[in-house]
Parts: sequence; C-alpha cells; structure tokens
Amino acid sequence: MVLRLDSEMYFDELLPLITEKFEASASFFGNAKVVLSIEGREVSEEETSKILNIIREKTRLRVVAVITEDKAVEKIFDEKLHAASAVEDKELEKKAVKYEAENKKLLEELQELKVPVNGRDAEIHIGSIRSGQSFETAKSLVLLGDVKAGAEVTAGGSIFVLGSLHGNANAGAYGDRSAFVMALELNPLQIRIADSLAISEDKGPSSLKGSGLIRSKKKNDFGPEAAEITDGHILIKKYDRSFLENCKFLSQK
Repeated sequence: MVLRLDSEMYFDELLPLITEKFEASASFFGNAKVVLSIEGREVSEEETSKILNIIREKTRLRVVAVITEDKAVEKIFDEKLHAASAVEDKELEKKAVKYEAENKKLLEELQELKVPVNGRDAEIHIGSIRSGQSFETAKSLVLLGDVKAGAEVTAGGSIFVLGSLHGNANAGAYGDRSAFVMALELNPLQIRIADSLAISEDKGPSSLKGSGLIRSKKKNDFGPEAAEITDGHILIKKYDRSFLENCKFLSQK
C-alpha cells in the first residue's frame, strides 16, 4: 500500500487528511496484511508512529512492514512491527486453543441435553473455519468467526456467520428450500440451498455449473446480508426487519 504525502504541507495539516482517507476506505481494505510505503517526503519516527496509530484506530489493516525514504526509520519500524507481529500471532494461537476447548465443552453439554436434531435447532461454533477445513451440522449453524476462502460449512437448517463468509456455504442440506445463509460480510465463492446452487461470478471458475449470485440491490458497504431462494434463484438481500418479517424459515414453528 502506497501512502503519498504532499511535501509542501506541514505534517500536522496532513494528519486529518490521512485520517479521513483511511476512514473512508476501511471497509474496502478489510483486515488484510499490508506493507506500507510512505512516499513524497521524509517522515520521522514520531510521524510514522502517528500514521500507524491512525491506521490502527480507523481500520482493521495489519501493517507488517514500513518502507520510507529514511532508511534508519524504516529499520526501526521493521524491528518494531516484526516483534509486534510475533506477539500478536502468539495471542491468536492462545485464543484459538481457548475457543476450541470452550467449543468442545459446549458441544458436550448440548449432546448431554439430547436436543432433537433438525433445522430448527442450532449448533454454535466458536472460531473461524480456515482454508481447507469444513464444518457440518444437521441443525442450523451459528458460527462466531469467519469462513475463509477455501473453507466450507454445511447445515441442515440455516447458516448464521457472525463474521465474514468468503468460502462455500451449504444450507438446507436435507432439502429445506426455506433455509438461508446470513453473514455480516457476505462474499462467498458459492452458496447452495437445498438443490439450488449459485456461484460468485467474479470468483468461481467457468467449469462450475450453477446460476450466478444475484443481489437485490447494490452491495452495501456496511450491514449484514442474507441469501435465500426467491423465484427459483438464490438472491442476496439486506438482512433487516423486512427480511425477518418475510422469511419463511423463521416463521415456521
């Protein structure tokens, strides 16, 4: 990522402009890892820290390295960011272990309750599904995490991803065409609901056979969305009060 700064302006005058720029583009960048190249002028260690603080506060970006016109400053932040990245990776690993243990305990408790298995009941999964992994339940699925590209989730009922969905989702696996797939960020490779399949036109290879994913309106920058079968097609809609009031799956007892 290149951040080009005006060499004629005072640095303090640039700060609100930098803040505005990153605020406006936060949803576009998502939580990607980036190398930040600061160009157009030399920046001090203090100035570089201020820029990184803005990125940290206004976006979910993870800056893993900084390139500047001052090689001494660049070396300082190379060491700082490398150390910070190592600490963050260890913390994420600890959280993953913790979530896995908590999820195992929760599943054991649910099994002891002997709850009937059907699409109206829900299984809770804590943690993200990574590329190459899959998760399946005969119930509906509430997933507290992300479904990464290359991952797959399958449910007998509906799927609720309280995070981003970039992989594959199969809802209504036993033929329930009223099931739906909801995510806070819905950008999947493909969605299958019962016997209907839809493929993201900008992600899926042409060899896959299925209808393209259709959005009822232009994609929102913010807010959850849901995909359901409408008039024979899988349609992505805004997940709001109107959707909830008209959802056949949720209206069934």
